[in-house]
Amino acid sequence: MKKIKYLALVIAATLVSGCEHLFDEYNTDPNSIEMWQIHPEGMMEQLLFSAADGLMYGTWQLNGELMQYTVSLQAENIHRYIIRDAFVQTPWSYLSRQAANADHMRRLAILKNEPNCEAIALTMRALMVSNQTDLFGSIPFSEAYKGRDTVAITQPRYDTQQEIYTQLLEDLERANSLYNVNKPLQSPNKDLLYGGDLSKWRKFTNSLHLRLLMRLSNRDEEMQVSQKMQAMLNNPSTYPIFTDNSDNAMYVYTNISPNINRFGKYTEKNFSSNVRVMAEYFINLLNELGDPRLPLYAVLQGDTWQGLPSGYPTTETINNGSATLNKAILGDYTSPYCFMRYDEVLFILAEATYRGMIKGGEIQAQRYYEQGILASIDYWDSINPSSVHINELQKEQYLQKTTYNNTLKQIMEQKYIAQFWCGYEAWADYRRTGYPELIIGTGTDNNGVLPTRLMYPQRSQQTNSEHYAEAVEQMGGDNMRIPVWWSLKAVNN
Repeated sequence: MKKIKYLALVIAATLVSGCEHLFDEYNTDPNSIEMWQIHPEGMMEQLLFSAADGLMYGTWQLNGELMQYTVSLQAENIHRYIIRDAFVQTPWSYLSRQAANADHMRRLAILKNEPNCEAIALTMRALMVSNQTDLFGSIPFSEAYKGRDTVAITQPRYDTQQEIYTQLLEDLERANSLYNVNKPLQSPNKDLLYGGDLSKWRKFTNSLHLRLLMRLSNRDEEMQVSQKMQAMLNNPSTYPIFTDNSDNAMYVYTNISPNINRFGKYTEKNFSSNVRVMAEYFINLLNELGDPRLPLYAVLQGDTWQGLPSGYPTTETINNGSATLNKAILGDYTSPYCFMRYDEVLFILAEATYRGMIKGGEIQAQRYYEQGILASIDYWDSINPSSVHINELQKEQYLQKTTYNNTLKQIMEQKYIAQFWCGYEAWADYRRTGYPELIIGTGTDNNGVLPTRLMYPQRSQQTNSEHYAEAVEQMGGDNMRIPVWWSLKAVNN
């Protein structure tokens, strides 16, 4: 059996997807290990680290620029909807790679009869695959990750989003059923998400399940979203979900090499006012609301809060004293990264109640909405290294300022504020609902349309041309105006 490096188990299997990673992979064991001899828990540390690493890069590089959290002053032009191939190759690569690693962990868990490891692997695979299909549309899935099989598949077909989401929902159902808290992990120290607490992993699995169901809200009838969501909420003992911030899927960096948050190191210059600043829309929104999270997200430059217009023409002056990202909270070597938080679950429930997808009515929707705001404030305040923290009076005043008005716009606006620095979630919500109502800059490309998806990277076109062509024909093209299947535009077309 061929020897390979520890936790680089499936790179060959993912080459068909053109898999590279922005950062060098770290390696906690220089010895070679038989591919199928490693215990599945041995994959957790690297899998979780790399997944957090990649999604943190994605929220800064793409989501932040597209969703008008930040504006780059460099030549990247993402906020102008000019996205070079390198910036689509990166998320395609790391999401493919970590989905493949999660799949290998799943197969190892089945081989070694480790159901808890299988549940964790299914959850992480669903997280990676859902992000990849949300970015691109159809992607290799059912035939992916099989490059090392006896009958190898090196050019997998592209599954449609409906096919992928159908399988992911089934996978999360299975994962929920597999957890056995009476059989603890052998190496809980390798679990830097929950320290081996399987009850919290189960909550993450089901909370992620809610996220994916809400992603399909525009396809409710054909995917039975409301029915499935209500069934989960009717059975909290069978489907436990996040109930407070202690349940957050928060990756903990120890600041002991190699487990260091490398975002600050690799992007240090991007916290300076001459490289990347806060966007005008986001700063104005928070400032006008008197949002207590504003100084946690950003650093004031000058006497007044200012941001730079997203998509500004290249002929305009760019340095106007705009605020910058808060390096102390976001860029420290121990700054945590959350795959999903309690506040997101609350906003999902607020939206579902508002839409009539689940029981509760307006009063319950308001309760979820307010709890979501408070959970977000409490989370961000909890990771604030400053000695000055948000007090109860500030929270009460903010709830009064943002009194619930029973509109989807308000729910999604507050969710947008809360989802700062959380993968690609804000962009997905925008495509799904049309909120928040962003101001499209006059210097934007793509016919002035905020991208509805990313184009496929050139390497995937070259290495799997036949299936690439099939996917493009099925979707109706390969450009940044083709709506993904679950989006509002796709449903309204």
